[in-house]
Amino acid sequence: MSRMLAIVITGLLAAPATIAQDIDLGTDAQREEGRQLYMDKCAQCHGVEGDGNGPAKTVFRPQPRDFTSSTYKFRTTPSGELPTDSDIMRSIREGMPYTGMPAWPSLSDGEVRNLMYFIKTFADDFSGPFAEVTPMEMPDDVSMSEESIERGRVVYEENQCFDCHGMAGRGDGKSATTLEDQWGVHIRPADLTKRWTFRRGITREDIYKTFQTGLDGSPMPSYEIDPPEDAWHLVNFVHSLSRDEPN
Repeated sequence: MSRMLAIVITGLLAAPATIAQDIDLGTDAQREEGRQLYMDKCAQCHGVEGDGNGPAKTVFRPQPRDFTSSTYKFRTTPSGELPTDSDIMRSIREGMPYTGMPAWPSLSDGEVRNLMYFIKTFADDFSGPFAEVTPMEMPDDVSMSEESIERGRVVYEENQCFDCHGMAGRGDGKSATTLEDQWGVHIRPADLTKRWTFRRGITREDIYKTFQTGLDGSPMPSYEIDPPEDAWHLVNFVHSLSRDEPN
């Protein structure tokens, strides 16, 4: 299946979404400043060509993102679609907990934006004739309660989340040792009892986005859970498995 056909299909099947947005590639001057920042701060891991083959690649697990693939784990768009500008800038600004990707609080908002513009030049999908992004809307949430958590436990089992994450959510399901990302690198499922390690973030909203958009390039798919309330019940169950920080 072609990437564009996959985008169309996932867009049709996705949860409620806003109107598609045209992609902003910035100006020549902005991309040039972004290039200079990239070469100074990013190329040693992500590579001069943006393909994830920087000289520091071998010391990281997971390995640095290949920007030429147009594959981004952390998005607010349906699975198979490109990320929004805000998605990319958040990853730059906040980094990825428990990986080699640091946060960059020292960069100004303009520097982060220009770096984002340059990163998008590595993939043709951002400049193609059908290039657009479709941010997903988040429905009203369901408050945490014992009833919601119990319903979430049922949804967890119905969707067989335990195959990877285990019945207790410790990342020790029967499939855990067999999982690989799209580059053939072994990847372990998240330990849901250690929420502080969640790379997208630790809030209930962050967990919801992970269910609804999936983690492209990894074995974690997107889930179209119906009714929408059940998605929030699942969020509440997963959230209940862990505290915000380690002891």
